[in-house]
Amino acid sequence: MRKNLFIAIFALISSVAVAQDKCFWVFFTDKNNTQFDPYSYFDAKAIERYQQCGADLYDISNYPLNDSYVGTVGSYSTEVFGESRWLNAVGIEATDDNAALIAQLPFVARVQEIVSNGTVANVKTEFKEIEEDNKDILTDQVKRFGGQYFIDKGIDGKGLRICVMDGGFPKVNTHPAFQHLRDNHQIIKTYNFPNKKEDVYGWNTHGTMVLSCIAGINEDGQKLGLATGAEFLLARTEIEPEPFKEEVWWAQGAEWADKNGADIINSSLGYGKDRHWTKDMDGTSYVAKAANKAVEKGILICNSAGNEGDDSRWMTIITPADAENVICVGGIDANLKDYRHISFSSYGPTADKRRKPDVVAFGEAQVANPSGGFTSAFGTSFASPLTAGFCACAWQTKRDLTALQMKAEIQKSCDLYPYYDYAFGYGVPQAAYFTGDLKPTERSFNLVQEKDGVKIVVPKVIKDQDVFINVEGADGVLLGYYKVHPDSTGIKLSNKDFGQGKKLNVSYNGFYDSCPVSGNGGDISLLTQYRNSQNGTFKKVEAEGWQNRHFAFGRRWFYGKTYKFGMGLSLDWKRFVYNDKDSDIHPFHDQIMLRNMQVRGELLQRIVLRRFGLNWDLGGYGGINITRRVRITDKTYITDDLGQHISDNYYSKKVTTYYNAKIMNLFEYGAFTRISYSIANMLNIGVYGSYRLSPVYPDGVYYISPSPWSVGIELELVP
Repeated sequence: MRKNLFIAIFALISSVAVAQDKCFWVFFTDKNNTQFDPYSYFDAKAIERYQQCGADLYDISNYPLNDSYVGTVGSYSTEVFGESRWLNAVGIEATDDNAALIAQLPFVARVQEIVSNGTVANVKTEFKEIEEDNKDILTDQVKRFGGQYFIDKGIDGKGLRICVMDGGFPKVNTHPAFQHLRDNHQIIKTYNFPNKKEDVYGWNTHGTMVLSCIAGINEDGQKLGLATGAEFLLARTEIEPEPFKEEVWWAQGAEWADKNGADIINSSLGYGKDRHWTKDMDGTSYVAKAANKAVEKGILICNSAGNEGDDSRWMTIITPADAENVICVGGIDANLKDYRHISFSSYGPTADKRRKPDVVAFGEAQVANPSGGFTSAFGTSFASPLTAGFCACAWQTKRDLTALQMKAEIQKSCDLYPYYDYAFGYGVPQAAYFTGDLKPTERSFNLVQEKDGVKIVVPKVIKDQDVFINVEGADGVLLGYYKVHPDSTGIKLSNKDFGQGKKLNVSYNGFYDSCPVSGNGGDISLLTQYRNSQNGTFKKVEAEGWQNRHFAFGRRWFYGKTYKFGMGLSLDWKRFVYNDKDSDIHPFHDQIMLRNMQVRGELLQRIVLRRFGLNWDLGGYGGINITRRVRITDKTYITDDLGQHISDNYYSKKVTTYYNAKIMNLFEYGAFTRISYSIANMLNIGVYGSYRLSPVYPDGVYYISPSPWSVGIELELVP
């Protein structure tokens, strides 16, 4: 009976799986028998934009879909959940059988499944409350752009219309950070694509924080973003969990923004490792095509680069940030002195080796908290809207430029330009470029070509200023890039370490120079003597710096004599400690301690070598972490009563915080071996080694992972 019941349950599950709905793009062959009047369809501001950039109002991409085509496809579908004029396609839910029937319709060009592994692709964020004595940092995210130049000249994005596409905007209609937007009627339109209604003031809090980075003002009147005078369109295009439909809604949101007169789109969204392969990040995804189409129609797009920078399996950006015409925004640490890539920000290039990201901004930002007040948040989700607000102000000074021309100007305004690398792009855009306040740069180094290489001579070493170096191949692809602090002896680079490099690019204190080089082939291996150098190969650092502590108490049961089969049950206490006093990996943390208590079981084979009095165990283990805690000790500066630094000593004061570490994985498993010596058949003294196969925490939580290896000493009482 049990066997039959099992087979019946299996058959039922299988039949449901086969018949379940999937999501598909359905692309049509044409738009026959459709009519279009742009002057009744488009907002007046959209028409103005089309005329200014020379785009065709009557382009076939603006025409509606053929209603009869949509209706016929709908009759085979469970739901038609989205339409795209630009792609001449609909997004549908249907079974495989019905999708196959749809593909046979004469007006259907192709049907393509929207593939996903079922994981929501929202950009991760972390939050912490703003301490009262740290509120000065609220202005730093604006200062980093030189935003005071815009503020002094009254440039606030007025005349520009920005569409923000996100997962929801709770409390935007009530939060004080947006009071000026409500008072001046600057929120023009809203639309909720998942729910097909106008209300967007709920759901995911992400959009509220993103909007505050473009146009928020805090309770002290400080700007969180620069474009406080711009108009806004708010589009909800994301829903959790809904991995299939969001890319369709993103394309619809871009078309809605076009229709309603948007000049700029901010998309702190992206689709990467949760649904695509790295090879797909080549600008050919359907959202990337929609993004490029929007730029053709005169819309400037800022998109977050993604937060996969500390995942060695995903060494590229996400889509639609990979689109050729999109401004891809990476993240840097929130520090006005130290130019440091923030660990999670995704690196370029694209899969087809194009240069991304384009620019960077703070990856830690002060944002409006939908629950009240203001908070600090981490992610390239916030670097992108900070940049979008900057772009609105910059475009206000050059309204005659097209979106593509403006993108080029934004790149030229960056503080590293024309230097470029895959971590920092061209650097942080600077307001002084657009206000006429940019000061000419002075030569800060010389490139001296020697017989065996190149020497970077720095006459005057500037505190807190690093030298940016990259090596370029013949095809323009970067082979390696580095950020090092120079000394009075300069930086010597050897020809034998240039690999196949053909050009050396260097930037220091705003000055750029380059020279040809002649690498000897092989892999690039420059600057290995510099501890703080950063190589473009981005090999993930494992284990370095962690100290593991492990204590266990339990019981084992054995069956057999010479070859024993054993089972064990124990209670384990573990501690992983990472001391970060001198590291660049976590610049704000002095120590990270992960602690857990685990119920652990093991299965093993024991071989008894009686002649030598030895036992050899080999087996595997699995455990459940019943408690998970993290203790973080933060480094802080000594400050005076006004919050100003009076010491550069990081370690003069520390703050320790305890958290319930749900970031640690609940389950653990691995393999172990053990050799023990038997004393009078009463006590076994042994050494053991184990290898953890499961990660302590998911990828991307911390940059450095604890070592999977564990060795120790064990005492075993023999009854």
